Amino acid sequence: MLFKEAAALDAKPIEQVQERKLVKPRSRRKRKEALTGLMYALPALVLLLLFRYWPLVFGMWISLWKWGYVPERFVGFDNYMRVFREDLIVNDPMSGLQLGEVGQAFMVTIFYAIGTIPLTLLLSFFVSYVLFHITKGKTLLRVLFFLPYITSQVAAAIVFKWIFHPSVGLANSAVNFFGGTPQQWLTDPDPILVKLLNALGGSWPASIPTAFAGPTWALGVVILFSIWSSLGFQIVVFLSGMTQIPHDLTEAARIDGARTWNVIRHITLPLLSPTWFLLTIVSVIGAFESFNAFYVFSGGEGGPLGSTMSLPLYIFRSFYVYGQVGYASAVSMLLFILLLGLTWLQLRYGEKKVHYMH
Repeated sequence: MLFKEAAALDAKPIEQVQERKLVKPRSRRKRKEALTGLMYALPALVLLLLFRYWPLVFGMWISLWKWGYVPERFVGFDNYMRVFREDLIVNDPMSGLQLGEVGQAFMVTIFYAIGTIPLTLLLSFFVSYVLFHITKGKTLLRVLFFLPYITSQVAAAIVFKWIFHPSVGLANSAVNFFGGTPQQWLTDPDPILVKLLNALGGSWPASIPTAFAGPTWALGVVILFSIWSSLGFQIVVFLSGMTQIPHDLTEAARIDGARTWNVIRHITLPLLSPTWFLLTIVSVIGAFESFNAFYVFSGGEGGPLGSTMSLPLYIFRSFYVYGQVGYASAVSMLLFILLLGLTWLQLRYGEKKVHYMH
């Protein structure tokens, strides 16, 4: 008995040594695998740091300087204070408080987002639902709806400018055909709501800046173009989400007598909530970063009277046209903070209403 206990005590150190010998090669193997994976990912990481994060950090640094085409002097947060003191809201001695250049650009961007995001989401869902359930010509229709998304935005915007040309455009030709009054689509500075009130015999209150009166015809054309060009992408994403919905659920609901609207309301929409959630976040970011359409339709000027001057276009003009590099960087940092806050709010409160399939 004593011999067996002694043998067992002698065997324990040997087993521990063997375990240590096994652990060391495993840990070395894991370190080697991690190092190999890091080496494979290193080129992508370097590109990400150089072209994604370094410009962000450098832009923050530039925003703290009075920086023309070359750095002049360090000014701290003066560029940011200029935005809030001078360019966001202006106290006009004649007309009182008015929106400054940044404030007006912000309102234009808000109107653009309100005009594009809900309409694009609803239209894309409706079209994708129809395309998902038809049997003939499905592939051809999907290609036709996706073509505007892969078409050059600049080339397509130039065609749209011709369509809404006041003299030779198809839009005014259609208005003439139906007996309406031709419009100066891209040059009329009056907001649509002001024109509507004037047509009804009223007038816009002088105490409220006309920047709050809604979009002009020019901004409406930009909104229409953006809906047309981005519809195909969202249709494809919705179709991808619909393919993930189990066919048994909709089939069982129809057997039980559920109508099409009930199936959409109680099955399709809840199970598509992750897709809606994703597209909403992407659409908000895209709306606040939209630049190409505004630049082409206004010729880079943001006219008429700043009614198509979005925040990205204002940053571009401050940077490249006026050479205010530090100030433009400050405005771009504020736009970045705004988008970061909006995305956080969507993730914080919107995800609670998302139903994931398990």
